[in-house]
Amino acid sequence: MRSLDRRDVPLVATAVLLVALYAGVLVGYESARSLRFLVDLIKGNAAMGICAVGMTFVILSGGIDLSVGSVVALTTVLVGTLVAGGCHPLLAFCVGLAVAVSFGAATGYLIHKFSLPPFLVTLAGMFFARGAAFLVSMQPIAVDHPALDWIVDEVGFTAMIPGLGRTWVPATALLFLIVLALGVVLHRSTSFGRNVLAMGGDRQAALLMGVPLGATTVALYALSGLCAGLGGVTTALIDSAGKPNIGAGLELEAIASVVIGGTLLTGGAGSVVGTMMGVMITGIVRAVINLDGRLPSPWHHISIGLLLLGFIVMQQLLIRSAPAARGDEARSHR
Repeated sequence: MRSLDRRDVPLVATAVLLVALYAGVLVGYESARSLRFLVDLIKGNAAMGICAVGMTFVILSGGIDLSVGSVVALTTVLVGTLVAGGCHPLLAFCVGLAVAVSFGAATGYLIHKFSLPPFLVTLAGMFFARGAAFLVSMQPIAVDHPALDWIVDEVGFTAMIPGLGRTWVPATALLFLIVLALGVVLHRSTSFGRNVLAMGGDRQAALLMGVPLGATTVALYALSGLCAGLGGVTTALIDSAGKPNIGAGLELEAIASVVIGGTLLTGGAGSVVGTMMGVMITGIVRAVINLDGRLPSPWHHISIGLLLLGFIVMQQLLIRSAPAARGDEARSHR
């Protein structure tokens, strides 16, 4: 039986925490003992979760993307403006996604071409995209169209789990699940996923191995932009509106979910599956505060902050102990 790798410890810790949290919710709150609770959890965190999938790849490469919340807002107001102007929602979605992908690709190009720090480039992108959202519309725009009503009401499927009952899984939750599945495949079964891990592990070694750093960097941030755009589409469907001020702080919640999910901030180790668990953990914490009613909503952010700090400390301990572990292993082979 293979012994547990050090890089797997954060993921195992995340899984244990998720199981413990969910078990506690099941014991403490009767309303959580249904499939409807799980579906509402997925739906309520769909936009942030989709953004977190894209963020996972960026952080795996050793980068960061602070612009995703603003890109979500820009996408929603573009969709709202186009639909209000008579454009079909599907075409409006395509335009919004094209802008989001182009924005991400441009970010990746600037980072690679001029060797700029991702933090600063995406920070500038955050302000730029937010300003562009307000430039398109200073006020929220209602997204109202029969096609949107059909998507919200008819697209989805009925799920059933013994003991938890039966419920309808809407299009927004379904989109989140599809993006998660595609993210897992992209990470585990493609050369792109392997290139991202190589970049995060050792950028210079990746270059010597023939990894196309420029193309991979552009593709990385384009993927993050695509996920942010899909997050914007999801938000527009849920809120039936485009809002230039929405998504503030969403990028930080996405980063927190990725780190709580076991992905190293230094890059090179992590998984989309872990990110999914991180999203569920943050969602359960919020749901518990809402169900309990005795704690004010700020406790959600306090709880996530404490969890994030704990996982960062764990990561640093693992990183610092890795050289010593390798040295002990080398001495054992002499």
